Amino acid sequence: MNDNARNGANVVPGRQPLTRRGFFHLSGGLLAAGAGASALAACGSSGTSAGAGSAGASGGKSGKTQLTIMSWEQFEQGEKAAWFKVINDFEAANPNISVTWTGWPFATYDQNVITQAQAGSVNADVVMCPPELASALISKFQLTVPLQSVADSLKLTPIPAHEQFKNGSDLEGLGIIDVPFAIDYDQRLLKQAGFDGPPTTLDEWLSVSEKLTHSPSTFGNVLLNDVADGADWWNQLQNFPLAFGGAWATGKTLQFTSAPVVQSMKYWMELLDKSGPKGSSEAAITKLWQSDRIAMNLQVAAGLNSLKTLAPQLYPNLRSAAPPWPGKKAIARLHPVVVLKSSKNMDAAMELVKWMITPKNLYAVTTANGYPIIPFSNFGDYEPAYETYLKTTPWMSGYLETNYVGEFDILGDYTLVYAQIGNIITRAMANAVSGGASVESALAAAQQQAQQELGPQVA
Repeated sequence: MNDNARNGANVVPGRQPLTRRGFFHLSGGLLAAGAGASALAACGSSGTSAGAGSAGASGGKSGKTQLTIMSWEQFEQGEKAAWFKVINDFEAANPNISVTWTGWPFATYDQNVITQAQAGSVNADVVMCPPELASALISKFQLTVPLQSVADSLKLTPIPAHEQFKNGSDLEGLGIIDVPFAIDYDQRLLKQAGFDGPPTTLDEWLSVSEKLTHSPSTFGNVLLNDVADGADWWNQLQNFPLAFGGAWATGKTLQFTSAPVVQSMKYWMELLDKSGPKGSSEAAITKLWQSDRIAMNLQVAAGLNSLKTLAPQLYPNLRSAAPPWPGKKAIARLHPVVVLKSSKNMDAAMELVKWMITPKNLYAVTTANGYPIIPFSNFGDYEPAYETYLKTTPWMSGYLETNYVGEFDILGDYTLVYAQIGNIITRAMANAVSGGASVESALAAAQQQAQQELGPQVA
């Protein structure tokens, strides 16, 4: 087992990383400014409210303390049930508190929350955050409160990746979802094609993928390649420069036209041409993957256990491996929960956060939804079954063998404009995919655009 994966070095502490997972998200679309109206989802006994609603009042007509939790999870078909149970159980244990869900699907979540923050306040008490959003709320907008006392009350030790959620010396975000990338693969399809295991080098990845591809019946790889796939395409694509020791940016300097990045995008194009469902929508690719017709998938471990139901043919054969490139590096993203200074029910909000990271509750969500890593280094001391979960889950090993980095390592200071830079890069690569430009010229144009539009924000 990779000690980094277990002990928290899976995301390098430092400047705030910005991203989120998403192969299971079928909503598509990148985080465009102002995009998307708020959407609602019922949550058992918990209520719902519009994203533009107000934060929980001190007491509603029922006499209960009203809390509002903002999230994208109520729209995740493979994950929402476990989160609903956590909140419903909290209400049952605290009958004087009522919790309302609010938020948007992931594709528009970050930008909608940021829009509220820019206006001066976020309309919730507790906010579940992708790492980029947490960093913005904590460091840029200064809207959150210290939470170290919550972890201390449970005697939990946050992994070092939590450093990115500090405001000075104050820890203001506590991890609840840690989702890293690895290669998921269908061992049945590989064995059927004569391979004993997944590829371990870049050359093998190309040759194995090509042999596995018999379009339109089966394909070697899940490779999103349409602008409409938005944040989900970008989440996957951003890993590829790691294969050649590159980065999209270092500090404030863009590196789109550097040799490693150009080489990585050429490799990605070749992999797509030889083994990907080129031109297919994310929904269509998802259906192929879940129908046991795509062999490999570079993706985050989120909702994998939902494949027991969604993909009953695939799940028994689902395994994972580290990316088949030197260093076996990939991105991991720690998703925390924060409490807002504006909450009118601070004590209740802190109790909700404590409930969410209480070992029995966090373990239940992790195992139900198929997240591989729990972001507290001594978690196994309080939930012994966690070690068994790591050792016995068939698809787990690759996620424990991968060496994880944070997005600041590949995006530098441009991490702070994650959505915008992803939009520029994916549109450039879509142009290359369509034949409208070479990889070199597409990346050069993208770098110029990013420098002009995003450089001043980063500076």
